[in-house]
Amino acid sequence: MRSHSKVSSIRETGEGLYVIDLVDRRTLVVFICECYSFGLAEYYESVENLGDLDAVVINSNWCGYTMDAKFHCQEQKVGLYDIKGFMAALNLKNHWEYLTKREKEFLAQEQHN
Repeated sequence: MRSHSKVSSIRETGEGLYVIDLVDRRTLVVFICECYSFGLAEYYESVENLGDLDAVVINSNWCGYTMDAKFHCQEQKVGLYDIKGFMAALNLKNHWEYLTKREKEFLAQEQHN
C-alpha cells in the first residue's frame, strides 16, 4: 500500500486498524481483517469494537465477504474489499462505490429479478 500513488502515509494503530492518509488530504480508517468469512455480524462487531471505519480489507486469498455485507457497507459509505479491490478503490473519490466485475454482475442480476 505504501507504494500506491494515492497514499501519502500509513499508521498502524493496533488490532488490525490502520490510518491511511491520501495525497488528496483524505484520511481513511481501515480495518485489515483475516477472518474466514466477513458478513454483517462481523461488520457490526468490528464497528462496535473499533469504532467508525472507512474500509474493511480482507487480507487473504482464502477468505472473503458476503454480498449482503458488501452492499450494506456500501450504503454506510464503507468500502469492503479484498486487497486488489482496495488498491483499485483508492483511485476513486467515493472509494466505497468500487465494485468488482463479479459484484457488478451480481447487482445487475439482482436488479433484473
